[in-house]
Amino acid sequence: MPLKKTTFPYYQVKKGENLKTVAKKFGVDSTKILLDNQISPRMVKEGVFLVIRKD
Repeated sequence: MPLKKTTFPYYQVKKGENLKTVAKKFGVDSTKILLDNQISPRMVKEGVFLVIRKD
């Protein structure tokens, strides 16, 4: 049986974006983004790379 391939897209936060706007852009819950990246909301700022998982 073939294994299901899981992708982990990385996204770099752009100027003017925050946790709420990134979550909305990808249709993912903001809490899930924080848990997947093991960070706090104040750490989501311009230049930070985030793993965005849609599972």
